[in-house]
Amino acid sequence: MKILFITFHKKDDENQPNFYRFADYLGDLTLHGFRELYGEDVIDFPGSWHLYKDEAEKRKINKDIIWGRGFTYTNILDNFDNINREDIKNKIKSNYFELIVYGSIRRSDLFLDIAVNSKSKIIFIDGHDDTYIEKKFLKHGLYFKREYIETTKNVEPINLSVPKSKILKSIDIKPIHLVAPLIPGKSKTYIYKNEEDYYKMYQKSIFGITYKKTGWDCMRHYEILMNGCLPLFLDIENCPVLTMKNLPKKKIIEIKKNYEFILNKRNPFKIFIKRFQKKTILIEYLKYLFSAKISAEEFLLKNPEIFETKEDILSFTKKNLTTEITAKNILSYIK
Repeated sequence: MKILFITFHKKDDENQPNFYRFADYLGDLTLHGFRELYGEDVIDFPGSWHLYKDEAEKRKINKDIIWGRGFTYTNILDNFDNINREDIKNKIKSNYFELIVYGSIRRSDLFLDIAVNSKSKIIFIDGHDDTYIEKKFLKHGLYFKREYIETTKNVEPINLSVPKSKILKSIDIKPIHLVAPLIPGKSKTYIYKNEEDYYKMYQKSIFGITYKKTGWDCMRHYEILMNGCLPLFLDIENCPVLTMKNLPKKKIIEIKKNYEFILNKRNPFKIFIKRFQKKTILIEYLKYLFSAKISAEEFLLKNPEIFETKEDILSFTKKNLTTEITAKNILSYIK
């Protein structure tokens, strides 16, 4: 299948001081999924160069100023110059592409005036953290919304995903942390300078804390899951049904229900109380303030079933949360 994938980058964006910060996780990872299925028949234009190992190295990508230091979504493609990005306008006019994907439609509708007059099928992807839908595009094709809360004609749900190659092969049977050292909201715990150390932190942990940011869907959820770590997802029960639809929410709610007592032994003041106003957690924390901390080893002795749960979550991630699955899901809708 010949696919044109429109990215929101402009050719001169790399000269702008904030260029690196405006990566689009959903668009970038969905592009990777289509490339997994159709290889170089998928043309990204103008070209998400930060996804390519060779091009990112050539342009000396500065990971110190890129979202999330580029973990999980950069360096996932090869051979930037192998993609023929010439004469795109005429290719659209001549119906060369079976499918045209707008990877970040609210940032770029490049060539849309031509695309709507072609025979190509068109889809729009909206990876913004808000729940707003740009309805003017709905008459031209299917619109895939990340923070999707209410059924709307021509709009379908979509969520983040991860490259299959990044997913842990098997769980670590000797974790050393009861709860992962990285605590969302505590900037002093954001100490990981490379992807390997960041992943290992979750691999060596039984649980990882996560929660809703500006939007519900967040790369951190998937990075916890793909590293064989169990998410303690705060407030997950309030997530809209159509948002993060492919995430194993029932399993995650059950994990929280069974092991939420772990949170009582963490300092909740900055995270839980300020963000969620959970007074009951504060009371429980004060109760356990002077009690002995549970080590990972002690917890595993009392809860050996946790390895089965970890295996189950990792298996689900491999089968349902890869970029390739996201691309296949999109194709199933348009077919």
